[in-house]
Amino acid sequence: MADGKTALIVGASRGLGLGLVRELSGRGWLVAATVRDPSSAKAPTDLGVGVEQLDVTDLRAVEALSARLGRGSLDLLVLNAGVSGPRDLMAAEPEAIAATFITNAAGPARAAHALAGAVKPRTGVVAFMSSLMGSIGDNNSGGSDTYRASKAAMNSYARSFHHRAAEAEGITTLSLHPGWVRTDMGGERAPLDVDTSVRGLAEVCEAASGRGDHRFIQYDGRELPW
Repeated sequence: MADGKTALIVGASRGLGLGLVRELSGRGWLVAATVRDPSSAKAPTDLGVGVEQLDVTDLRAVEALSARLGRGSLDLLVLNAGVSGPRDLMAAEPEAIAATFITNAAGPARAAHALAGAVKPRTGVVAFMSSLMGSIGDNNSGGSDTYRASKAAMNSYARSFHHRAAEAEGITTLSLHPGWVRTDMGGERAPLDVDTSVRGLAEVCEAASGRGDHRFIQYDGRELPW
């Protein structure tokens, strides 16, 4: 059991977010989840999970949620919302490129700042769902340029968040790579199933409590190059 630990998963209507809701609930955590469109959400309310409607890019709505949660109420905050964006940089409309950066990078970063007060000092963890594709050091092929760049931007925002909002409170910040997972975004060729990924992610998040640092780390605990 998780000894009464609490988590908020932002972006939990399907895939990894929904998987984390199930995994943490199964470990005894008290979990709340947010979804952008409740009509298409599959969050497991049968497990007693509280579900809130939230668009991660709507800062006022995020601030209102933070006020309802109250200070120091969360052991874990996971920012999972994201989109794949346009694959071809040269053919993409500027508006589609901008929307990818707002959803994948600026939106989660602003949400982290807005929700930071709800995370417990010293033991709390804020986890950004990043990707190995956001690693500049590991980019040996290019491709999916806008998605890669948006996740690199997310990592940079996460580092700034850590120094500006988390470090002084002893909160741990994680930039997580879930692996290449069979989800709507990852596709059927991906080698990992959701259960394997989220089980590892949950263990990484649990082990990070109390560290107070910022790391780029994948689901099996391996640290990644920035």
